[in-house]
Amino acid sequence: MIPLMSFSILIVSYVGFQNFAATIQTQLINELKAMASHIMDRLSYQMFERVADIQFLSASNILVNPNLTKSEKMDYLRSMERSFKSYSSISLYDKEGIKIGDTRSILLGENESQKTFFNEAMKGKVYYDTIPILSESLGQYVIHFAAPLYNESNDIEGVVVTRQPLNKINDVFKEIGLQDTQIDSVGSNLKLDLISDNGTVIYSNYDRKSILQILPGFQELISINDQQNNRSILNPASAETRIYNDEIIVSVPQGTGHLDYTGSNWFLLLRVNTDVVFGNLQKTVDHFLIVSGIILVISIILILFIARTFSLPITKLMKKVIEIGKGNYDSRIDIKSSDEVGELASHFESMRQSVNQMNQTLNKRVIERTLELEKANEELRLNDEYLGKINKELVSAGKAKEEFMSMVSHELKTPLVPAKGYVELLLKQKKTGELNEKQKKYASIVYRNIIKLEVLVNDVLDGYKIEMGRLKIQKNLVNVRDLMSSVVSDLPSLIGEKQIIIKVDSKIKEETAIMCDQRRIEQVFANLIKNSIDFVPEINGKITIVAELIQNETMVQFSIEDNGTGIPADKMNKLFHKFYQIDTSLIRKHGGSGLGLAISKGIVEAHGGKIWIDKEYREGAAFRFTIPF
Repeated sequence: MIPLMSFSILIVSYVGFQNFAATIQTQLINELKAMASHIMDRLSYQMFERVADIQFLSASNILVNPNLTKSEKMDYLRSMERSFKSYSSISLYDKEGIKIGDTRSILLGENESQKTFFNEAMKGKVYYDTIPILSESLGQYVIHFAAPLYNESNDIEGVVVTRQPLNKINDVFKEIGLQDTQIDSVGSNLKLDLISDNGTVIYSNYDRKSILQILPGFQELISINDQQNNRSILNPASAETRIYNDEIIVSVPQGTGHLDYTGSNWFLLLRVNTDVVFGNLQKTVDHFLIVSGIILVISIILILFIARTFSLPITKLMKKVIEIGKGNYDSRIDIKSSDEVGELASHFESMRQSVNQMNQTLNKRVIERTLELEKANEELRLNDEYLGKINKELVSAGKAKEEFMSMVSHELKTPLVPAKGYVELLLKQKKTGELNEKQKKYASIVYRNIIKLEVLVNDVLDGYKIEMGRLKIQKNLVNVRDLMSSVVSDLPSLIGEKQIIIKVDSKIKEETAIMCDQRRIEQVFANLIKNSIDFVPEINGKITIVAELIQNETMVQFSIEDNGTGIPADKMNKLFHKFYQIDTSLIRKHGGSGLGLAISKGIVEAHGGKIWIDKEYREGAAFRFTIPF
């Protein structure tokens, strides 16, 4: 039995070791793919930086500024060249293709209108070479990056061109190295080729003479297809791996590049001999088999010898342990032996006695705890009945509160409607007759106070709805600029005779729209602007309304800034509490219910936004709130 088990263990170990070796092989191949992908990502990022540089120069107003001389523009380009540290030269061309400026002052006046980079840039495109080109004037291979220059009329006035030397691409491979991978033993045998889709070699770590030549054996290489999927190893959609002619070949495409850089249809080929990768693994497997066989024979001999010595006492001890395991804690363990088995039996006996005593104690405690649990369950049942009663009373109180609010709202609004109507008739003199100035003054005072009372009633109701979570929001797609125009059109009635300057600063596009309840958002603006009107000077008071995009253009932020008296820092944290007044004296200058900011907070949060006072603003007070798209 024992030899059979040992042999089984050996077989299982061998199979496991083979699986482990296969896993290591797969891991090595995956590391080759990961290394190639990392190199490609770094290369795409480098090219993206070059595209970003040319876009920056194209958008620069300095290069098309008619007030600057050509010398000043070239000084600017030379400073950019020193800053970028990536170019052999930077040139300017007029729209006829004549080189009018160059940081190296090379071939000035040369007509290069037939060059591809110039023609593509004159079409309004950002252009870059997919294959390096020999620059005879610079005496090196370079990649051209070109972009148009636009004047104030948005017409193309010329072209700016940067030239990146080929050795900057090679620097990516030198920076990556192989020290960060787990394939150090492969490193010196690894062949790397960066090629274009037509097989032109852009970089090679083993054959520098092949650079900018067609890769040797390129046609044979692209004919290696996967028999299962019938895909070429140069697959532009994904990385591919083949084992061909005793070589592991990994191909990684450049893909879509990085952000504004859309790629150059390059491929990175990694090739390594299979003996280098897998040879050591096979030797390890062979050594494992030999050593395991020797260990197996020795183990069988030792096990048979030890088994004869210890099997009988151990068998007796095992039977006693089984009895105790079944709950027979009174079964004594009595084994006479002076070796480790006897000592083990003695410890088991001590453990049995302790477990037996503990079992008796636990049974007693279980009975006591059962009685306590029954008592606690009875108390919980009584508490549950009490809480149920309290809950019913709370529901009834909430319903009564809602009915009371509805009744108060109706009773307050009922007399206001006719009163408001009759006062409006009195003020329309042609329908009710002429009023003298004193009568018109008194009627206007009555009308304003009716409006204030109507606003107060509505504020109380809105505050109650927000508190109960019943504020209704009817969202529609609303143009932000139309919303601000509507808000501004209502301001004259709020400002009255005060000489207050209203400024609107919209930093968003005309077509920008948000999903919101326009009436409620206008209510927020009205509450905030009324606060500002109360606290700015009546003469030369200033209120600024700002709209801008924030958080990666996922939110619209509105701001109401004024040059008023400001708000004390110790009172800012309570501004959005219901019924809170900064001035609580009986002779306070400014009226209001103290509900405006609390209602505004509820409306903004119901839209998924946030409202706050800007504690850093020092010229008065600034309230800001956000509404998501």
